[in-house]
Amino acid sequence: MPRPHGLSKSRYTAGLQCHKQLWWRVHEPEAPELVPDAGTRRLFDTGLHVGEVARGYVPGGALIDLPHTDYEGKAAETQRAIEAGAPAIYEASFAAGQVFVAVDILVCEPPGWRVIEVKSTTSLKDQHLPDAAIQMYVARQTGLRVTGADVMVLNPACAFPDLSNLFTRHDVSADVEGLQGSIPGEVRSQLSMLAGRLPVVPVGPHCSKPYACPFIARCWPVLPRHHVSTLFRSRNRAQEFEALGYVTIHDLPGGLGLNVQAERQRRAVRAGRMIVEGDLGHALEPFQSPLAFLDFETVQFAIPIWDGCHPYDQIPAQFSCHRERPGGGLDHFEWAASKTWRSRCPARPPRSAPSSRGSSIRCRWCAITSTTRTSRAASA
Repeated sequence: MPRPHGLSKSRYTAGLQCHKQLWWRVHEPEAPELVPDAGTRRLFDTGLHVGEVARGYVPGGALIDLPHTDYEGKAAETQRAIEAGAPAIYEASFAAGQVFVAVDILVCEPPGWRVIEVKSTTSLKDQHLPDAAIQMYVARQTGLRVTGADVMVLNPACAFPDLSNLFTRHDVSADVEGLQGSIPGEVRSQLSMLAGRLPVVPVGPHCSKPYACPFIARCWPVLPRHHVSTLFRSRNRAQEFEALGYVTIHDLPGGLGLNVQAERQRRAVRAGRMIVEGDLGHALEPFQSPLAFLDFETVQFAIPIWDGCHPYDQIPAQFSCHRERPGGGLDHFEWAASKTWRSRCPARPPRSAPSSRGSSIRCRWCAITSTTRTSRAASA
């Protein structure tokens, strides 16, 4: 079972990205960098919700529902479910060689079992493969016959209210099998590293790929203003520019093949002023007063809840509009959506009604919190 210095699926994949990041995660679990902000918590909630909903598309399984740190209990409960002939097991848990994994969905497919890793993305990504690979490896180390692996992602073509095709499963068995040979050595390397002092790892592209490292501020030096990494959509070229001796955008000459926006930024920084290209005044001539200036915000739900919507569609939920008055000044209009709750969550059978606290309503299944606000414009 993983002890304080043992490995889990998330720790293993963090270690693949950077040993120093893994060391800090294990040895400083209370580090301020690891305290999730509201946006990160929302991503966590979305991932958990998608994982719960995915179970309904592989029905009839047994859920291993024990406290997070009860590694022995979860592994024992999993073994009992296997022996009882469960057709599927949700959060199936295995431990071997100081590595613990919990499989999102484990499906019985005689003569063995298939690992299903559920992701809240709409496409298969390269970084999903090590997740499935370490699960297959640890499960096999316990003696389980694992015949293959899938990555289950949201289907961008699915449209509410028909959620029958909400998920797409990608067979990654061949890719995951190809990673099995490298896992024992990587596990030994990570465990050995964790038993020692903070490793020395130079900064580089791995600091932000495949995921942004929460400790990046500890490693990266304070950059000067207008550093080459601040070029618009050109961050991946920063190392190239530094290797050529260019530190800031001031240093960059022309002819580097920058995109249009980055090239404009380069010229503006070197000139020390805003650059407006073209005849902007002439372009604005067709627009006659009174003009209206609109700002709006959207929401994105992994699992659609409104007719015709797909996973992660951008749905306008609020706007603010300023309109010119003929005699000068501005009139302001605003609107914020309120949520009309269905009698049941569209993705899951009802267990309990949504709860209400003040003017906020939270659906226990959808993990969506809506604040009912009616603006002056909406009232009018």
